[in-house]
Amino acid sequence: MQTEVAKLWLNGANVGTTISQIGIRNSTNTEYTFFVDLRLVLGETMFQKYEAFKVYFGSVNIGTGTVSIDTIFVNGINLIQASYQGKQAGFNTAIDVFSQTVNPNNSENLGGKNANIREFMMIKPDNTKIELNISLVRDDATVPTLSLTVFFLTFAPFHKDKIYKNPFNYLYQNELANFTLTTQILSAGATNEFGTMNTTFTTFTFTNVNMRRIIGTMWDKYDKFNLVCLNVGIGQTATTLSSAQRFMFFQIQGLQFINCLSTTTSSSFSQSVAYTPIFRYATASTADSDSFAVPESLIGFRKPESENVDLAFQLFTINGGGTALNLQMNQFSITFAVVGIK
Repeated sequence: MQTEVAKLWLNGANVGTTISQIGIRNSTNTEYTFFVDLRLVLGETMFQKYEAFKVYFGSVNIGTGTVSIDTIFVNGINLIQASYQGKQAGFNTAIDVFSQTVNPNNSENLGGKNANIREFMMIKPDNTKIELNISLVRDDATVPTLSLTVFFLTFAPFHKDKIYKNPFNYLYQNELANFTLTTQILSAGATNEFGTMNTTFTTFTFTNVNMRRIIGTMWDKYDKFNLVCLNVGIGQTATTLSSAQRFMFFQIQGLQFINCLSTTTSSSFSQSVAYTPIFRYATASTADSDSFAVPESLIGFRKPESENVDLAFQLFTINGGGTALNLQMNQFSITFAVVGIK
């Protein structure tokens, strides 16, 4: 948890069938190419310091069509020791499979509890500007038309000489601080002394959050921290949501995030925002919650120049390849940990 990581969020909604500055997709949404500068993704410090990284993939596609299995392949980022059906490792690497008709019923592999099963090794490419190609291939070779997809990638430095601690007590060997933000202190469609929120509970800002008070004694020990998204609690709403809309994530603004790159429009990447892992609201008219795993839940940030910050959240959904959700929701409760980065 004290290791600096890099995050890359790629929303299918931000690329079209005509080539743009950030990429292109085909008309059936089965192949995406993103033009990515890994030097920007990893940051100068990590890029110069490490030769290899562990890469964690998160993606979800709510299937439609006849019964079939699709395999997700990745090219362009030097994945090693990962061959597919005996072919040369590092090319056309299969990272996951999914069904076009059986929808996932939880957030595993999206930053949830079972996310680490999609862990790969990457050798740092000689050319930092890469074409990251992601293709979704059906097993019977036909070409279906799929929903737009979101892809979340996490890069963690590989320490070849590190002896890893027991994973069952690793969390408790780090100095950390915990805090929870809940919209219950905000007023729907109004502004009060704690912040502001829209009428649908999908966009809200907590004002004057004292990070020094939250971080405590670590404030003077570290210049960089990991914001660890531990849990999202969702209040019950009767709003009818589609299968894709039930998979959600928050965009976060207000801190100086480190090594966080995301698509925002068809022509640009952004380094000023971060996202939580994807969570799922299972059933209407019930409360729900989801917890997340390391390292997908880690977001690096620099110590703020001011002790007080405004933390802004906007709710997104995987529907349409990563679009803002503006339907009526209810209260949210988000729990974080803060850990100093060595």
